Amino acid sequence: MIRSEGVVVGRARNGRGLFATRRYSRGERILDVCGRIYNHRVLWRRGGAFADNCYRFGPETYLDPGEGVARYVNHSCAPNAAVGKESNRLYLFAAEPIASGDEIVFDYSTILGDDDIWTMRCNCGDRYCRKRIKRFGSLPSDVKQRYLDDGLVPPFIVKTLL
Repeated sequence: MIRSEGVVVGRARNGRGLFATRRYSRGERILDVCGRIYNHRVLWRRGGAFADNCYRFGPETYLDPGEGVARYVNHSCAPNAAVGKESNRLYLFAAEPIASGDEIVFDYSTILGDDDIWTMRCNCGDRYCRKRIKRFGSLPSDVKQRYLDDGLVPPFIVKTLL
């Protein structure tokens, strides 16, 4: 079993997922997303599971969380967490209160700039599931605005919209 302070990897709807082992308040930092930074050319050349598990880090870079716990954070169209960036580090924070035992999920679209071409079929199970995960700009306007108003979109993604 893979553990880190406050979280554990366990069986989830979509394979393995990250679960809270304690309560998190809205805005509270859950974990740092650590790993190696790669240029976008490496990401697209390697593709597959490697590309699927990387987080957008900057305009032309992606972070590979390797085998760390951040690799197991699943997508949901109804997220309870989000990715932030501070002092050149990515971190995961609670977008709403998270109870111990809850799966920690974020909307992958919030880390996909409008220049990203990656897509994935969604199987989050939410009744408002969008069925396909795509770039941030493809989100319904009300969802996009709510995410922006709630601070759930890293600044480097917002810049791709300009």
